[in-house]
Amino acid sequence: MSIQKNTRITIGILSVSGLILIFLFQGFNIARIMGWTSDSLYAFLINRTFRFIFNDLFAIGLIYALFGQRKYVVFSVWVQLAGMLFFLFPYFILKLYFPNYNGPLISFLHRLILNPTLLLLLIPAFYYQQRKTVD
Repeated sequence: MSIQKNTRITIGILSVSGLILIFLFQGFNIARIMGWTSDSLYAFLINRTFRFIFNDLFAIGLIYALFGQRKYVVFSVWVQLAGMLFFLFPYFILKLYFPNYNGPLISFLHRLILNPTLLLLLIPAFYYQQRKTVD
């Protein structure tokens, strides 16, 4: 086996393990442990931001492990940044300015924020594109 393939396998194992650990420890309060804040609002913002970023970074690692192509990783990073702009920030605005609102919009945004859904949807798309190019 080549070094690159071993590296991709290692990154894949670490990425899947990271996604599992984030799921298992989703109630972990990073802000409080690090001593950054005692205010629950700021702790909420910090914890959600960290979870969003780590989920997406592990998903990007999984995409690299599966496909090993730089173009897919770069596109995934752009999708992560767009997700931060179009999903994370509106989610925070709704939570901050409308704390009692618990409708379908906040539920939808909550799922996109706390799960790497957007990036994991890229895996079948990249697979299809790769198969289409080969055929």
